[in-house]
Amino acid sequence: MWLDGESTLGNDMFGLPMIWWGRAGKIAAFVSGMTILLDIAGPERLTSFADRLHALIQALWSRALVYSFSVGAFVLAFSWIAIWDIAWSIDIPVPAGVPGLNVLVGLLKIVVVVTLLCLAPLAVAGTVLLIDKVCAKLPAIFMHPRAVHIRVVAAVLLIAGFHFDLLAS
Repeated sequence: MWLDGESTLGNDMFGLPMIWWGRAGKIAAFVSGMTILLDIAGPERLTSFADRLHALIQALWSRALVYSFSVGAFVLAFSWIAIWDIAWSIDIPVPAGVPGLNVLVGLLKIVVVVTLLCLAPLAVAGTVLLIDKVCAKLPAIFMHPRAVHIRVVAAVLLIAGFHFDLLAS
């Protein structure tokens, strides 16, 4: 079909729609491209970047603890109002014949607000710490004696990813 100039979208290959083959190809090409760029940057630059990032995170982290006591109440109040407004603007249809269901839906919205207020800062902090740890480990990966395997896999992923992305077009 592709060689005849027809779109392959809407068809399946090995039971998977072609759109997903194309998406997998885009992801594979992106991952391999990032790997190749990191390899070109080299372990020295990656180490330097990881050290600067770690210092920045440590500085921001210590400031965040100081500012959280002074500005925390204002931010928490604003967040509470914003999330409360968003949660209450969601219209959940409730059947009229079930007594007390409106109260249950209201309690559910309150649980959503409290959960978002508690989990959002934890998710941001966890993401920052994860990025810091990954960046600290990257130089060691590219200095490993078997780093040539990473280069080969990246090249194969680039070719395969381009192939599937092109095939799904």
